[in-house]
Amino acid sequence: MRGVMGIDKRKKVSCVLKKTPPPAVILAAGMGSRLRKRNGGIPKPLTRYLGLTLLERAIKTCMRAGIREFYVVVGYKKEMVKKHVEELKKKYRVPIEVIENPNWERGNGTSVLAALRRLKKPFILLMCDHVFDPEIVKTFVERAMESGTSLLAVDPRKDWVFDLEDATKVKLRGDNIVDIGKELENFNGIDMGLFYCLPDFTIALEEAAEEGEYSLSAGVRFLAGKKRIKAVKMDGRMWFDLDTPESIDHARKVVLESISTKGEDGYISRFLNRKISTRISGWLVNTRITPNTISVISFVIALAGAFLFGVKGYLWTLFAGILVQLASIVDGCDGEIARLRMQSSRFGAWFDTLLDRYADMAIALGVTYGYWLVNPHPLAWIGCAVAVTGFILASYTRKEYALRYGVPIPSGPFDKLTKRDLRLFGIFLGAIFNRPFLAMVILGGISHIYILSRLVSTYVSGREFQG
Repeated sequence: MRGVMGIDKRKKVSCVLKKTPPPAVILAAGMGSRLRKRNGGIPKPLTRYLGLTLLERAIKTCMRAGIREFYVVVGYKKEMVKKHVEELKKKYRVPIEVIENPNWERGNGTSVLAALRRLKKPFILLMCDHVFDPEIVKTFVERAMESGTSLLAVDPRKDWVFDLEDATKVKLRGDNIVDIGKELENFNGIDMGLFYCLPDFTIALEEAAEEGEYSLSAGVRFLAGKKRIKAVKMDGRMWFDLDTPESIDHARKVVLESISTKGEDGYISRFLNRKISTRISGWLVNTRITPNTISVISFVIALAGAFLFGVKGYLWTLFAGILVQLASIVDGCDGEIARLRMQSSRFGAWFDTLLDRYADMAIALGVTYGYWLVNPHPLAWIGCAVAVTGFILASYTRKEYALRYGVPIPSGPFDKLTKRDLRLFGIFLGAIFNRPFLAMVILGGISHIYILSRLVSTYVSGREFQG
């Protein structure tokens, strides 16, 4: 039996890793036979899930964790996968090197061994068909950069896995791995398919291969016996093993439902808008449309509604109200698409906020002009000023509070009454009853009361004098 890497050398490697994240190796060599009916026989890495191929999603997830160097192990239909890798290299401008594994049919252990022989340095390892919340990989990378041993991410939640029978089970004692395998009956964790591999993994996989075992689990079992691999428990966030059509459908449903119940949503967004917008996003995510384009579409719909509010006649007013509510629903899709495709950006969020404020002002002006045509009195424009300043300052108050105090403004039922979703829905209801101006002024007044209440409560609480 060959020995493992010396301790001094491992410590030296660990110190180097603290400077930059290790590279990522993505296994993309398998056939994905259970997905062939769904994807028409294309390689598993090219299977699309929520707008991205599995390989692209794996790379973007790692990039969110700070990784900037990639290796992709290919096997089945390697030329198709290599072509896609070249596309991703140009798209994201990151180095991605292909490692060919001629023995891919024997098992995933041979793919890891091919990567180990090529790199000869520590790396993060993940399977292209395992989809992770980016925070999982980010946290795991941080742990890896402090570790002197190989690591395996383990989820202690047995009820999270879609197909528990097919999952690789892990028996743990503390953070020590006692046993691993799909057939385990006594286990307390699930292998998440996320590893930190030190070079001594090579010896483990070679030893397993000599005994006729070519799986990655066999190598883990060998290292566990030498106390050279530890478990990192990673529960509480979403991850999925997508190796069947049913698992993809399940993951898609869970992710879309999680978006529809965002905690910071207002009442209308949570109980009405998201129910519709997530269905729209579930379709749009597979198109080429971008989140910023959706922001513009929502803005244009709102402008159309604002214009129609200025046209005399109840039917035009009703149609304007419908357009305003539709704009509110579509406005949720840009953020949903950005999260589903991992395209969120500071510019996108800023751009959407600016368009929302312009749309709010346009709607207020349209409603006021329509009211003024029937009731030509200066008080109409005073009411418009009250509403517009209330709408804008309510949003400004939240952002300025967070900037000045370093924490979000305390949230509560009153706070949700001033959010944009309820504001536009209120104007929509006002249009139904042919009273959009009255609804707008009332909502603007509520916003001013909210702002004053926050000023007073902050002053009384003493936060004014803290720090």
